[in-house]
Amino acid sequence: MKNAHPIPEALIKATEILRHYTMADGTVQALDNVDLTVNKGEFIAITGPSGAGKSTLMNILGLLDTCDSGTYMFSGLDTKMLSDSELSRIRNQKIGFVFQAFNLIPTLSVLENVALPLNYRGMPSAKRIARSKAALEAVGLSARLSHKPYELSGGQQQRVAIARAIAADPELILADEPCGSLDSRSSKEVMELLRSRHECGKTVILITHDLDDAAYADRILTVCDGKLYK
Repeated sequence: MKNAHPIPEALIKATEILRHYTMADGTVQALDNVDLTVNKGEFIAITGPSGAGKSTLMNILGLLDTCDSGTYMFSGLDTKMLSDSELSRIRNQKIGFVFQAFNLIPTLSVLENVALPLNYRGMPSAKRIARSKAALEAVGLSARLSHKPYELSGGQQQRVAIARAIAADPELILADEPCGSLDSRSSKEVMELLRSRHECGKTVILITHDLDDAAYADRILTVCDGKLYK
């Protein structure tokens, strides 16, 4: 008899993650024995106050930082066993980042900003432009291709940043306080976009201090004093 409920496949499995930083006045334990499993296609939110360890956790999950001890498996790979070039390849091909700061290049057009990471991947020009246009259409900015970032509202700039993150069709979208500098209307638009990517089968991890934003996720976790609570 076939199993009617297939076993979820883990995209992320972090076990006993420790991370500390040495400061002038002592050692700060940023993450303390954190365990986290995120299955493919999940939308989870990680909440907590400033300084709780949320961004440190995001940096480790996004392969921007490493843990002092513990195991981090990404898509079945032990990240501690990977070279810097292999980690870079995974970041570029499998993870899309959205930050509070839009990080758009002011001298480039909207289309050029979205296409830039695809250029680094060596994607042919025609495919790069087609992917970028499709991503901008998905976030409702098809009419703004030639605009510069300064010609857009804050909410529109964040939508460009989301288009840039999804253009490469990553397995995981990591969003760190994506609505931190936006008004309530723009925040709602951004969160609905992230939710729509989840509904398309993508894995989304949202880092936020805003419980209204966290409510868009299917599962909410809390970081406090470096510990992760379910």
